[in-house]
Amino acid sequence: MFIPVTESLVKLSKLFPEDLYIVGGYVRNCILGIKSQDIDLASNMDIEEVCKILKDNGYKIKVKNYKYNSITISKGSESYEFTSFRKDFYPDNGSHQPIKVERTDSIKEDASRRDFTMNAIYYNINKDVLVDFYHGVVDAKQKILRCINSPEEVLKNDGERILRMVRIVGELGLKIEKKTLKYAFLMAKNVQDITPTRKFAELEKILYCDKRYKEIDSNFKKTLKLLNKLQIWQYYGLPVKAIKYNMVEKVDDRVLGLLIDIVDTVNPECLQTFLEDFLKKQFGFNSKQIQKIFTYIAGYYDALRGMQNKEYFFKYFEYVSVIFPLLSKKRKHVMNKYLFFYEYIIRHGLVIRVADLKINADDIEKNFPNIDKRSYDRILENLLSKVFDGKLNNEKEYLLQEIDANLQNY
Repeated sequence: MFIPVTESLVKLSKLFPEDLYIVGGYVRNCILGIKSQDIDLASNMDIEEVCKILKDNGYKIKVKNYKYNSITISKGSESYEFTSFRKDFYPDNGSHQPIKVERTDSIKEDASRRDFTMNAIYYNINKDVLVDFYHGVVDAKQKILRCINSPEEVLKNDGERILRMVRIVGELGLKIEKKTLKYAFLMAKNVQDITPTRKFAELEKILYCDKRYKEIDSNFKKTLKLLNKLQIWQYYGLPVKAIKYNMVEKVDDRVLGLLIDIVDTVNPECLQTFLEDFLKKQFGFNSKQIQKIFTYIAGYYDALRGMQNKEYFFKYFEYVSVIFPLLSKKRKHVMNKYLFFYEYIIRHGLVIRVADLKINADDIEKNFPNIDKRSYDRILENLLSKVFDGKLNNEKEYLLQEIDANLQNY
């Protein structure tokens, strides 16, 4: 079977004293009839040897990971990931990271460290032949995802492979071979050992899996059901094994949609405490990211609870471009009510933010040095409320006079 490669890649392969192979997603996608750009290369050569040969021929080399013997090769507009043949040794948990890596001269040993049969197909560029130890070509043509060798062996020490399995199924519209699915369920607990950042990265790819390839009729709803079937969510630190999906299927921002579905399913006592704990521990988000997400989701729920217009827009005016699309998929009439008021604010140029007042904390300190600084926020918010209601002119002179008239309250 011929796998299309560029002329420049053929020239690159001729510089290698050993056979050069394309392996992984590019070969798989070619068999499935999917256009792909990312090309992973492998060979029985150490990266030091490769670097020496290619640098002398005008290629740029960037070391990606010394431990894994992995480099990036680029020239002109083309770029490739190259990895030497190797064997990986994993710890007893499911953390995804090998504790030991050894070079090997055997392409079969290199293939044996991979996950699924269709991802372990090698294309020998020099000889224009496929090398397929695990019948991956047959599985690709039949659209079946199957672990190489024993599923227990493949999945027992790498929780990320469970999430990757879900993603690939969604991206390519595949069926999972029964034994592979069985052991994916039994080994799903390994997901909890993945680092938070990788855990989120894979989940985000899953949430948009149906967007990756135009040539494939994927089924996003089926992918979500698979996460529930594997009972993945308990390994994301949630007190439930399944999520009641509603918003994630409807909204463009599927991360926010999923978080709303999680909140609706878990029904936490305190939204902010729950999100802070969940997003930090499970996704590795920082305080700024968490606060932004909390504001979006709190704005969504406060609208559903019917928060008064004035209070609502004082709090969420800057975030409606994110909140309104969420509301429109839940209760469109609620969104329309707030949208009417939002457009009124814009049309009439109403002052809606403390930052738009003609005075700030520095003005208060300069003119009223005896006022406790801890009162500044409350003072400015009171001024904003009166300006918004039309009871006070938004001019520095009048705002200072208002503070002076109410000094006994501060």
